[in-house]
Amino acid sequence: MTGSNANQKSFQIGILLALLASFMFSLKPIFIKQVYQFGVGSEELMILRMWFAFPFYAFMLFLQRKALLEKRRYLLSVMAIGFLGYFLSSYLDLIALQSITASTERIILYAYPSLVIIIKALYDKKLPTKKTLVALTTVYAGILILLPRELNVAGSGMGIMLMFICALTFALYVILSKPLISRMGVGVFTSTAMVSSCLFTQVHFIHVEINEVLNFPMEVYVLALALAFFSTVIPSYAMSAAIAKIGSEKVAITGTTGPAFTVLFAVLILGETFSIYHAAGLTLVIAGVFLLSKK
Repeated sequence: MTGSNANQKSFQIGILLALLASFMFSLKPIFIKQVYQFGVGSEELMILRMWFAFPFYAFMLFLQRKALLEKRRYLLSVMAIGFLGYFLSSYLDLIALQSITASTERIILYAYPSLVIIIKALYDKKLPTKKTLVALTTVYAGILILLPRELNVAGSGMGIMLMFICALTFALYVILSKPLISRMGVGVFTSTAMVSSCLFTQVHFIHVEINEVLNFPMEVYVLALALAFFSTVIPSYAMSAAIAKIGSEKVAITGTTGPAFTVLFAVLILGETFSIYHAAGLTLVIAGVFLLSKK
């Protein structure tokens, strides 16, 4: 295999990893809304999510302890990024979902790829490539066709503002993580950032009564475990690996495929009708991602 073919294959693997992360993250609002039906608050859910996620990250970090010691000079930077992307952003998301609809949450989060591209362009003092802009426009056009009824933003003004800040903090996480992933490696960076995020959660919510967290119905813990593993652990590693391979801009754009997965779930699981609008929207989303996959 030539160097060019190897690079192309690595690039396509990066796209697939970004798609996996998008798929897993798209399940998050579903889990959260189901948990809220049991009367669980955002703080209790945040604690449960990190309780269940922490053992996975701690075990992975233990396996990579030698590499962590070698890269310890980056520790504070990684902890700060972990706080920004997976503590602050997640906490704002949970609070916002108490006063806005799940569709409103998705609409605002769709803005984060644009924020990534704008911030990166300002920092680099260089306009995005034509292909990046065309891919972004194509994917957004697909989303507009797929989800026309979700364009009504509903909820409190505070919830909407918190959701926008959530999108901004996650955009900053995607941008700032790239250089550290290159220096530390995907596994060490992700495990360290997420362990620190789990610890931030426990310190921040130290005022929460432990009995309040331990007396929920069993369904709450099952859903929290699913949220921790499928919508936290797996996508966090997949996203870091994708950022390492294809960069923050392309990962962000690929992340907008979440709505496409939501529509497919509705058709395959809930039996909703697959219309010509669904076909057109999915085609545009796939076309945008395909354009990105051609390096």
